[in-house]
Amino acid sequence: MSEGPIPLPTLRQVSRDTLQEQVYRQIREALMSGRFQPGQKLTIRGLAEALGSSPMPVREALQRLSAENAFEVTETSRLRVRMMTVERLREIRDARVALEGLLAEKAVQHMQQGDMQEIAELCRQMRKAADEVDVSRYLWTNFAFHRRIYAVARAELTMAAVENFWLHMGPCFALVAPDKVHLQRSMEAHDRIVAALAAADAPAARAAVTDDIMQAADSLARLLAKTSKAVAKGGRA
Repeated sequence: MSEGPIPLPTLRQVSRDTLQEQVYRQIREALMSGRFQPGQKLTIRGLAEALGSSPMPVREALQRLSAENAFEVTETSRLRVRMMTVERLREIRDARVALEGLLAEKAVQHMQQGDMQEIAELCRQMRKAADEVDVSRYLWTNFAFHRRIYAVARAELTMAAVENFWLHMGPCFALVAPDKVHLQRSMEAHDRIVAALAAADAPAARAAVTDDIMQAADSLARLLAKTSKAVAKGGRA
């Protein structure tokens, strides 16, 4: 991981209506969809400029997200996106498998034709992004794909818990997604998710979602282990 500053992602500028809530949701969704990276330092001024906002709603949004443990405070009292450890990754992975598998099963019970068409279209868009190795578009569409499926489950409390885990995992997706092999392997799981939902096969939907989560976690665990070894080696030099 480079030591230089990481540029902020492109964010949609917000209107003046309900500005505070819009700023909060924009930054929150950017975290969940992998548009920030672990360890990335943030400034209120930089985010305000990216959003076309004044500093006050950005400050309030960061306070809310800090309360959700999305950020940590550096030695110089600046905020940065939380880093991931192997131990935290395993805990989040296991929780996601349980909760997202449950949401996938519940989605089968409530799925309507219109829902299925939108989910299938998101999968097609994600496939195109994966084939073109358009990482930014892939990450956003992947986020939209899973959220659209789970919304069908009509389980707001479970979904809120899942989104909390996405706040921690989202930035990590930006680290593993550039691997074309990972993208294609992930799309195989996504295709199975769509097929299971279309067939109203709840166990198959849970299994495909589990496979998708496990693959991403395994890829990230290998990356974390490699990074840890490199840091340890550098420290011994």
